[in-house]
This record gives sequence, structure tokens and C-alpha cells, in this order.
Amino acid sequence: MTKLDFDNHLKELRISKKNLAKILNLPYGTVNNWNGENKPFPSWLDSWFFHYEKSLKYDKLISLIKKK
Repeated sequence: MTKLDFDNHLKELRISKKNLAKILNLPYGTVNNWNGENKPFPSWLDSWFFHYEKSLKYDKLISLIKKK
């Protein structure tokens, strides 16, 4: 994952680095220091973004179903 990929994921999911740190239960400094070069992104992060996005879609679907 590159820094651009990371920033795009955050933008698409409307998550700040601060909120991501809270969700992941990590210090903000850890998340903020990830840059893909001397501080690589964790190998699990790409799949985490995928599943987080999927869960948001699921929550939206459930919400729509409950409205009916």
C-alpha cells in the first residue's frame, strides 16, 4: 500500500487518521507515522479497509430493510 492508497481509502470511507486510530485502538502517532517508506503500512490494513467498507454497505442495507 502506498501513501496515496492510504489517503484515498481514508477519503472514500470518510475517516480521519484520528478516528482510524480510535477504531483500531492504536495511538494516533502510530497511524500518523505510517508513510509506506521508512514506516510501512501494516500488511493487514488493506484487507481491513475492504472489510470496513463492506460492513458500512451492510449496515446501510440493513437500515433500508428496516425502514420497510
